[in-house]
Amino acid sequence: MAMLAAKLIFAVGIAATLQAQTPSERMGAHAQTARDAEQRGDFATAVQEYEYLTAQLPRSAEIQSNLGVALYFDHQRERAIAVFRKAIVLNPNLLAPHLFTGLAWYQLAKPDEAVPELERAVTIQPTDVLAITWLGYAYVAQSRYQAAANEFEKVCRLAPDNVDAWYSLGQAYLQIGREATWKLLTLAPNGGRAWQLAGEQFQLQGDQRKALDAFEQASVRRPEIDELRTAIAEMGGKPATAPVAERPSFHQEDELYREAHAAEQKSRAASEQVSAIAADSYRAHQIMANAFVTEQQDDSAIAEYRIVLNLKPDLPGIHEAIGSSLLRMGKTGEALQEFRAEVKLQPRSASVNAALGQALLLTGQDDEAEKVLQNALLMDRPPADIYRLLGQVELHRAQYQVAATHLTRYLSFEKDDATGYYLLSRAYRGLGNREQMNHALGLYEKVSQDVKARSQAQGELERLKKLNRVDEEVVIKNDSTVLNPSRPENQ
Repeated sequence: MAMLAAKLIFAVGIAATLQAQTPSERMGAHAQTARDAEQRGDFATAVQEYEYLTAQLPRSAEIQSNLGVALYFDHQRERAIAVFRKAIVLNPNLLAPHLFTGLAWYQLAKPDEAVPELERAVTIQPTDVLAITWLGYAYVAQSRYQAAANEFEKVCRLAPDNVDAWYSLGQAYLQIGREATWKLLTLAPNGGRAWQLAGEQFQLQGDQRKALDAFEQASVRRPEIDELRTAIAEMGGKPATAPVAERPSFHQEDELYREAHAAEQKSRAASEQVSAIAADSYRAHQIMANAFVTEQQDDSAIAEYRIVLNLKPDLPGIHEAIGSSLLRMGKTGEALQEFRAEVKLQPRSASVNAALGQALLLTGQDDEAEKVLQNALLMDRPPADIYRLLGQVELHRAQYQVAATHLTRYLSFEKDDATGYYLLSRAYRGLGNREQMNHALGLYEKVSQDVKARSQAQGELERLKKLNRVDEEVVIKNDSTVLNPSRPENQ
């Protein structure tokens, strides 16, 4: 009874103290409580305190902004965005509402919504490293790699020891180089510059014999290129001397080669900078792992990626990279676990969910695979591969018309995928449509022969594009009914 009386007296004392405070003092106390809660990571309490303050001062952009930040860190992204919009209406020149709105949209896998907010944040504060960095990431998510590289270069100037910025800069230039390479292969698939790029890739991998072969092939096509003649002579080869046959200008081909070559050099220089700054950082190990993947040394790549995870367990993309390597090694069960782990980190990523769907399909879990893949189609920028995988699910279920629809959609995006035509032929076979089946088989054979007929240069350069996909032959090897176009039943 005495203790109860003491508690009542204490409560009455608090109430009397609060009544004695001025409104300004009470709000100051709530603001301090919110700040203290943020300091200890208790964002739910911070949200409650800022909600009280916004009710008292609804026209304060700063308090609205503080509430939005607390909501953001409390993982209430959609609510945070709504609150930030109020703050921006009240004061469009505050940095935090634009910055955190951009971050929230990025976390929700909506880069198109994130970019304008982050651009505005950078305009308000041109030297804010956080805003510039995340604007670069958002540009990457939009596949605007040159714009991303421009932002990462700014960060590298402002914070020269920032290994994340240097790593991201290297990756952006890597993609710029790859895009230029694909354009070059489309323009001149068997041209001298394509062979020259392939030779340079072989050199980077330490394969001097293949590099010399590729350079000599390039020289046959472009004997006037001085650097080719020099490289071949230094390697003990013999450059071509025959004049170039009359043909259209090489100007565009040369421009694309220079673009790809320059981007590759910038990418390598940025990666070397990471090692120079922090040779044992998670980014340095990630670069090494990526190099092992390029060299098709998946065991070594996985070992390096494991080190990355030990150093930074929540780094996006690492479980996915390990899973991709495991798939190439035929370890689908282990790959599945890695993709599940990646989805926990990036639940709204269409490409990550597509990878999980593929692993589920390869392990015979068709129902879950379909659910994951259909969900991925609703996300931002779903990859075309999802339609191929859904087609395979429906083939397993003998739902041939649905399978044909999915596969036809896939081939409208990926017209040179032999596996897609093979799977489509199976769908038409199930429907009993022999004419369409044979047409698909004809395209399967043609594309397959085209692939085999591609030059060594194309093969090397295009291999880089498919490193994160399971080898196309896996689709057929894992299928119980491999079609042979020459068999009577397929005529």
